[in-house]
Formats: sequence, C-alpha cells, structure tokens
Amino acid sequence: MASFQNMVITTAGLELLQDLILEGGTPLTFSGVGVGDGLLEDSDITAKTSLVHEVHRLPIEKIEKQEGGHIRVFARLATDIITTDFYHRELGVFTRYGEQEILFAYGNAGDDYDFIPATGNNASICKTIVTEFTVGSMKAVFLPLDSKDFVTHEAMNAQVEEVITRETRKVLKAIPQVDAAGNMTLAGGLTAAGAVNANGGVNIPLAVGAVTDTAAVNRFYTSGLAGAVSALVQPIYLNSSSITVAGSISKSSNGTLAGLTQRFSVGAASAGSNAYGSAVIPLIGPNGQFNYSSVCGFSLAVNATAFAKFTFGIGRGSKTNRTGLTMDSYSMIPGDNLAVNYGEIVDVAINTPYDTVRKGYEIRVREIFYVSSVGHWQVKTTTVFLPVGHNELMPNGLNRLIYMQSGLPSTAVREEKAALYMELGGGSTNTLFKIASLRGFINFEAGTGVSTLIIDARNEKTYALSADAGTGTRHLYSNGLTNPTYHALEAMAVNAIETEETADFVDINTPIEESIMQRYRYSFLGLANGRNSP
Repeated sequence: MASFQNMVITTAGLELLQDLILEGGTPLTFSGVGVGDGLLEDSDITAKTSLVHEVHRLPIEKIEKQEGGHIRVFARLATDIITTDFYHRELGVFTRYGEQEILFAYGNAGDDYDFIPATGNNASICKTIVTEFTVGSMKAVFLPLDSKDFVTHEAMNAQVEEVITRETRKVLKAIPQVDAAGNMTLAGGLTAAGAVNANGGVNIPLAVGAVTDTAAVNRFYTSGLAGAVSALVQPIYLNSSSITVAGSISKSSNGTLAGLTQRFSVGAASAGSNAYGSAVIPLIGPNGQFNYSSVCGFSLAVNATAFAKFTFGIGRGSKTNRTGLTMDSYSMIPGDNLAVNYGEIVDVAINTPYDTVRKGYEIRVREIFYVSSVGHWQVKTTTVFLPVGHNELMPNGLNRLIYMQSGLPSTAVREEKAALYMELGGGSTNTLFKIASLRGFINFEAGTGVSTLIIDARNEKTYALSADAGTGTRHLYSNGLTNPTYHALEAMAVNAIETEETADFVDINTPIEESIMQRYRYSFLGLANGRNSP
C-alpha cells in the first residue's frame, strides 16, 4: 500500500484559503484527485502546482469530516481505465476556484509506491484512495468539511473559530501578496534558511536613506571581501631586456616604460603588399611555488592598431617560439619535438576587416594541448564574432585578454575547466566577452601561469602602425581551490562563441617570404598562360 505520510496543503492552497477566509469569495469546489508516477525533484512539495507526471484524474466519491479537525477525501481507481502499467507515487487533490483549477494538496510516496497494472477490458481491479488532512499541522492548515464536495463562504466562516488558532491566523496574514506580474512586496525583512536565487539580478536602490549600523557592517565586510580578492592577485611584468623583434616590428621609445609597458612600431607596407613583424616578450613576476603553483588565471594588457595575433604559453613544459611566419601559422609550438607535457598554447587572431553586414569582427582562438588518451597533441579552434560598432576598431579597442580557470583541473578531467575573455574599451555597450572555453592547465611547476607573449602584426597601410603590451595580473586560488574571479566573469561576460572544432595538431609552418614568393609565382604563371592571377 502506497504511503502518503507527507501529504500537505500547497502554497496555492493556503493562498486560496486566505482569500476565502479573510476576503471572502466564491464557493470552494473539490474537483478531483490526481494520481501519478513522478519522482520529486526537490524537497519543497508545498510549492507544487501540478503533479510531476499525472497518469489519471479521478472523480471524488465523498468527503468525510472526522473528529479532531480531520477530513478524509475518497476516490476510486478502477484499473480498466489504465492503459499503461505505472507506479503509484503521486497523489494530488484539486480544487476549482471560479474558472481556475488549483492543486490544493500534494503527497509523494517515494519508494513506498504501489504497482498499478493495466488490465484493460479483460479485468478490473478497484482501489479506494483515501486522502486525509490533519488540522494540527501548522504547515497544512485545513478546514473540516461536511460530506460534500464544496463549501460556501458562510460555512467556512462558521468553522474558522473552531479550527484556526491565533497563531495560524497570523501565518495566513503574513503570506506575501503577489501581483499579476509576479512581483512580491514585503513589509519587513526576509530571512531564508536556504539559498535565495535571484536569477534576474538584485536591484539595490542608490537612495536607501541614512546609513544604519547594519548597513555599515555590511559595507565593511564587502570592502573586506574586495580586499581579500585583491590579496589573491600578483603582478606580471614585461622582461624588457629580453624582448626580441623580427621583421617589420621595432621597439619604440614612445609610450614605453621598462618592465611595465612596451610600444612597438609596425612598419609601413609597400604598394600591393603587407608588412609583417613579430615581437617575443618574456614575462616575469613573483610566483611562489615548490612543486605546485596556486595560479588559476591571468590577464594581459594588449592592443594594436594593426591586425594582430597574440600568442601565449601557459603552464609547464618547454615551448618553441618562431617568427617570420604567416598569420595562420603557429608562432609557438610545444618544444622537445612535441614531447608530452600538460602545458598549453593559446593564440588569438584579429586579422579580418570590419564586417559591415553583421556589424562586427570575426576572431579566431586556437588552443594546443596534449591528450593522454590519444597520445598526441590536438588543437581546438574557436570562431568568435564580436558585435561592436564600426567606430570600435579592433584590435585597437582591446584592453585585456583574460584567462581564468574555474577550479583545479586533473590529468583526467580538463574539459571546460577554463575560459578566455576579452575586455574592450571605447563606446561599445558591452565591454566584456567570452571568446573561448578551454581545458585548463595543470599547476605543477606552472610559475606565473603564462611564460611568454608573442605579438604578430600585419600592416596593410602605407604608413606605420603600432602594437602595445603592458603589465598583467596573476590570480591565485582561494581556500578550497576555487577561483572567485572566474565565476564573476562568467556571470558578467557576453558569450561571443559561434563554432568550436577539435582536430589533431598539424604544424602549419609557412614563412612569410615563401608565401609572398608563391603569390608572385602564381601571378607570373597566370599571366604567362593568358589568365588573370588568382
């Protein structure tokens, strides 16, 4: 026999009682009993407005009033109306108030269910279902009824003084009123034993009156939390004396402060061609560690007026830096002949003009990582579209590239453990975008987290342009190996990811000179054969 010991009046049922008792209303009609086989998904059954999975609706046969403020609702289930076997776990009593049907009471037997077979027309098994409500429970206030399926306002008022205590009356009056839009106003404060979910955000008015002692304490602790997060951040500096340049990039003295900022000049392009150049920037800073580091993320201050690709090495493991390659080539690859390690390489290419149709820029993010299960390196390519105005030039409007891990990855579980964000300046409505979901790196001998930044620039203009790099920040895990900055950025950032594709890593190593010579060769061959060049 299924056990429904947790049968309670729902919140909707209590609100209906309040309306009838305190304000008056139309007669309360009991319309039926629902049976179902659904499992509870949460513990608050008073919030139910329907059965999880209703199988059948039964008519009410009778309602009996018992001593001590109890009532019993009877319904009969005949199996010849059941077309499919089911486990009888759910029981709900429905009322009709005007044109609205309300789940008045609900119970779930859980593992103490009954198995109800579908006998069809061959046989019929009748089961009497009795639902009993007890007035003594403060969680489920119910008015005893006569043996009929409805009660008038006058009849209900006659039972009020017998059943409802002064404390119960207070409970009913304290039920918050909700308007048609779902807004609820409370006269006093709100205390919740569990979590309060404000998925639409919390609106805190700027003008809240005089600062109270409680408000002062709250602000004090808020300031303390901000200070705690700041204490988990360390600087990352540019190793200025070790910066190398190649091609059409040169170090500029303007806008440069040793160790803090470095400006690069990107030479002008010749007619009919582009100017290319690369800058390799080693990064240094305090990085307390023995075998393991507590670094969980970093940010790098970068931008450029020329098209650019920003490549950075993450975590342990040797890496090979390369210059003089096309923008589609890899400026950094795993070192030691692609030997296994659990570091990563990420590059971000902003190498396309403004899309006047879609109104924004297409960006490509590539992540190179080793996969133990397949025994070789793979690359994940993410295509991003950045919806910004035509006056928000990229990458000129770029402020920072931000890498954050949600928690400590392991060699076995690394997928979706990190994310890459882009912070913009200028007049764009949105200034923070998520541009990639990444695997995350292992903290063993990770140092600052990021070891080297490479800036590749392409200038198609006949005048010089520039690229900039500045100091970064190194972020550390808090207690419990959690990263509060990651969760904050996830909540605020606009997801600009469009496509993701993972494939085996293949080294695309095309020197710029070779690429240019091939173009000229194709043009020559095309002219020699009487065709237009490709």
